[in-house]
Amino acid sequence: MSILYIIAALLVIAAVISLVLSLLGIVVTGALKLLPGVFIVLAIIFFARGGRIDVHVPDKWKKR
Repeated sequence: MSILYIIAALLVIAAVISLVLSLLGIVVTGALKLLPGVFIVLAIIFFARGGRIDVHVPDKWKKR
C-alpha cells in the first residue's frame, strides 16, 4: 500500500512541476512578443532626446 502512496505523491509532484514550467513558458513567450515594441519605444525616446551614435574605429583596424 505504501508504494501506491509514493507513486501518487510522485505524480502530484510531477504535475506541479509541469504546471510551473508551463506557466513560466507562457510568461517568457509573452515577454518575447513585447520586445519589438519595447525596442521601438526606446529608439523613439533615444532619438527624441537628440541621441547621436558616434563610432570610433581603433587605428589598428584601419587599412594602411
